[in-house]
Amino acid sequence: MQLMHPCLKDLLLIPEYNQSAIAFISLETELPNWLLKLSKLFPYQIGLQIRREYRHIAMGLRAFKFKDIDSIFVFEFYNQHCLFLLPLLALRGKLTFLTLHGNQQFAMNSKIKYLGFIYLKIYLELFRNLKVVLLEIDDDVIPEKYRFPDYCKYLMPLPILSEVTPRLKLGERLSENETIKIGVVGMIRPDKPIALILDKIQQYITDSDHQCELIIGTPLGQKPAYLDEVKATLLDTTKEEDYLKVLQQIDILIIHYDQERYFYRASGVISDAASAGCHIIASDYPVIHHQVNHPVKIGYNFSDFAQIPKLIDQTIEDIKNHGQDNHWQWREARTVRAIAPIFDVEKK
Repeated sequence: MQLMHPCLKDLLLIPEYNQSAIAFISLETELPNWLLKLSKLFPYQIGLQIRREYRHIAMGLRAFKFKDIDSIFVFEFYNQHCLFLLPLLALRGKLTFLTLHGNQQFAMNSKIKYLGFIYLKIYLELFRNLKVVLLEIDDDVIPEKYRFPDYCKYLMPLPILSEVTPRLKLGERLSENETIKIGVVGMIRPDKPIALILDKIQQYITDSDHQCELIIGTPLGQKPAYLDEVKATLLDTTKEEDYLKVLQQIDILIIHYDQERYFYRASGVISDAASAGCHIIASDYPVIHHQVNHPVKIGYNFSDFAQIPKLIDQTIEDIKNHGQDNHWQWREARTVRAIAPIFDVEKK
């Protein structure tokens, strides 16, 4: 099954640890040729919405193909494409978990996504078999109009990526003369502005007594031209296996997100990087703060770019003194074994 982010894959193993039969459905499905041809007759944005609407309808119809199940787990969906999906899931009649990936955040900044959010709340009230899954923390950190009622909410930590592990075992430390690799990893988009981050890292490497190297991991076919002028090692992360190799090379991941898109939203890159043992320095938004600090601290959060050099210093000291010990403990609360009981019994 194709999923929107690698760290969600372990959730497919929930049935191995769960007493109930759960089926999984995802938006990431192959599109028929006739639909692809039809969507290309329209401008790109219109064609994109046609393809997304088809995916949502197809996901709702797939829910009827499962036999002898207790519940359905929906990996992702878009607020603005719920018109047919929700009636289909309600009609199916099974306990259904709808995972939220920034759906409430997007409703704050888009009228059509807000209308989809209201539509979802109506269905949650009318059909109590429908539930939403919030990642990391409750939604009491956002305005009340964008929250969901308690009766329909489940909380889940973003799971680890189990196929990667920290390089250092418990109690193991880096050698004194080893270069600290500071990384910026992921798709470079407008909601992930990195120019200021790169400036701070480069200045730190120039001024610091620590031996450090800057690594940038991104799909090189889509990289901005200005990256060629940055003094760094550029690594291609187009393929998932290359993306994971890059994360395993890095000691410190520094990442910043736009507040309008990530104030109440989890980061898949942070989850993957922490799974690989990276110490994290990230934007100080509520969900991301929880990712970095729960159940144990694996990094720092910043609210001002000027804090970054000092936080790098503190992180290097943490690496020298504690290695990746906290990362092994951090992983335990985010394994599929720890998550599976959340979905074992219907909330009363």
